[in-house]
Amino acid sequence: MSMNPHRVTSFTARRSWSAAAARCVHQPGPAFHSAAAAALNFKSNPSTPAPPVRTTIVHHQAALPNTFTTQPHRNLHTTTAKMSTTPDASASAAQLIEKSKLLAANRAVTEHLSPTYRHIGIGSGSTVIHVVDVISKLGPAITGPMTFYPTGDQSRDLIQAAGFRLGYIADLSPGHALDVCFDGADEVDPALNLIKGGGACLLQEKLVATAARKFVCVADSRKISNHLGTAWKKGIPIEVFPMAVPQVLGELERLGSLSAQVRSGLPGKAGACVTDNGLRIVDAVFKPLLTELPEGKQEGEEGVWTVDGLARRLIEIPGVAEHGLFYGKSGLEVESGGAQKPVAAYFGMEDGSVMVQTLEKGLVKA
Repeated sequence: MSMNPHRVTSFTARRSWSAAAARCVHQPGPAFHSAAAAALNFKSNPSTPAPPVRTTIVHHQAALPNTFTTQPHRNLHTTTAKMSTTPDASASAAQLIEKSKLLAANRAVTEHLSPTYRHIGIGSGSTVIHVVDVISKLGPAITGPMTFYPTGDQSRDLIQAAGFRLGYIADLSPGHALDVCFDGADEVDPALNLIKGGGACLLQEKLVATAARKFVCVADSRKISNHLGTAWKKGIPIEVFPMAVPQVLGELERLGSLSAQVRSGLPGKAGACVTDNGLRIVDAVFKPLLTELPEGKQEGEEGVWTVDGLARRLIEIPGVAEHGLFYGKSGLEVESGGAQKPVAAYFGMEDGSVMVQTLEKGLVKA
């Protein structure tokens, strides 16, 4: 008996998915099959009562106003422009963003990947795809002696697809560090504090970043922000042990979170998002984070926190494995490793240029 060619194509495509993507495939449960059967029965027999339709009412809560002043991002000039929403304009804008990411990745690799390096960290996200592409073009004469360390299933697959030697942080000899780590970010403030974890890989991303002598961030212009929590409005990603989720949600509310919820696996997976470590992600929205508290204010008062203050408090909550705030010092300030902040952030801009942000010079054109 011959097999339907469409089923063969579908089966082959499914086998090529990564492990992470495979976990996100929706498998309909018994309730779905019951509803489907009822619907088919109704279609064939009009006298059969139609299956009930469930509706959900969602109540929206107005955002709370900020009561503190903000300091503009140094050397960042913002403009407001009307953008066309036609399909052609949207496709053109998306292509320009991807081109800008590639330019930023190329500049970052050129300036921070020495041919003498042997241990390279590779992060997660859409920008890192371009980083791996740029590195692969260096050729096996340079990349052959190097070992590449992933931050999750996605970056592991990228490393293997490029033909690079794959390594794991757990196998890194004690006392040894990665030469450099390249990774993206969901938001970057003027002090090079980051929010990461939009792709649910924050725990392994932090392990790899802190194992490197220097961490280099590559992103696009949409990630530039004056305060963490203004450009990225989905909340601070927090990786939590499943059994501790209710207690963690309660503690986040007491700390002043405006909204904290378990991240859904939809549309790929019904139920909660499950990380590569088998944990859950809680996204907690706070008021935009400061780098310094206003005079007379204390950490957490009226829900106002500094990046450092909230980061230290979140990791103290029982059941929290890690959070997506990358803060503290950079590899230029810590010689023995353990730094979470990047030494530089490269941004692909909307006009096709690249801007570089460092603590010394701020945000400047490359």
